Amino acid sequence: MIGALLLVAVQMTVQGTEPLTRYSFREIAMGCEVRIELFAHSHLEAARNARVAFDRVKELDERLSDYRAASEVSRLCNDAGCATLITADLAAVISESLRVSRATEGAFDASAGALSRVWREARVRGARPTDQEIALARGQCGFESLVLSADPRRVTFKLSGIRLDFGAIGKGFAAQAAIERMAASGASRALCAIAGDIACGDAPPDAAGWTIDVASELADVAVRRVVLRNQSISTSGDASQHLDVEGERFSHIFDPRTGRAVTRRIAATVVSRSGAVADALATALCIDGEALVARAAQIAQQCGEFEARVVELKAAYEGALASVKITETPGWKSLQESPPALVAMDQTAATLASDSSGSQEPHPK
Repeated sequence: MIGALLLVAVQMTVQGTEPLTRYSFREIAMGCEVRIELFAHSHLEAARNARVAFDRVKELDERLSDYRAASEVSRLCNDAGCATLITADLAAVISESLRVSRATEGAFDASAGALSRVWREARVRGARPTDQEIALARGQCGFESLVLSADPRRVTFKLSGIRLDFGAIGKGFAAQAAIERMAASGASRALCAIAGDIACGDAPPDAAGWTIDVASELADVAVRRVVLRNQSISTSGDASQHLDVEGERFSHIFDPRTGRAVTRRIAATVVSRSGAVADALATALCIDGEALVARAAQIAQQCGEFEARVVELKAAYEGALASVKITETPGWKSLQESPPALVAMDQTAATLASDSSGSQEPHPK
């Protein structure tokens, strides 16, 4: 996942109360920087609500991270026919994953953990995986082999060796969960950014929403500014994580159906009410961008309404110069701020690249 997302917030005063001031907090979780922006009447109130959000993100990290040997997802029984009782959080993420997998016809698949490991190891050694390695891993993937039961709450794998990897959905899910937890504790005017996944709560005082600049990091593509409230936004691409071998770039994003990494220069941004859906669809669009945008109405029937923008760098051929192709859903432009807002007196901008935490732990997405 890539994309610089610039967060803009303003300080306002609510008549008859202490001034509502914007506060910003940062911590490391999920292998990257987590940033909380919120409005509160005092630093003490803000810090208390930010703590609630950070604790929620870390709680989910302990359940969803396949990098943690003791995490709930790492302890699942992956023998065929073996059922494991699971928490409500894990069940919710699996349910969202299956929903997006079905809607995208497998372009997103959280059951492809075996393939994720193959490509992680390839990036470490600086050589692409062999056809045999990919074929072996593909035989241990497939969302159709996941069975989620509600009562009791458990997951069963119909295929042995399946490993779940929530790297392309977990951060979006966690960012929204953090917003929901802060709203429950009284801080509804808030924003949570986990790398390139951002969840927005109620709008800042006297503002239409949270203003976010979306950059694809592809040459000659202008930044687009969108205004969001009670929505999530995610951007995926290969700018920060990729493998370069013999002049060819292999993205960390791969097609779960073939096991092959994306080799096109592409970035996708999705806005949805669901942080998990925005995160997962942004990854799927890097694989089947134009086709999925063309099917946006059908996908929305399964995943809820969303808007998307796909930017692809078309390589030069037969003497023609490289070009950029932009594909958008019909409603994307309705999210854009027009005309651009004037800069507020205390405007604060922070660049959040999805793979820029500096952590020694590589990102799963």
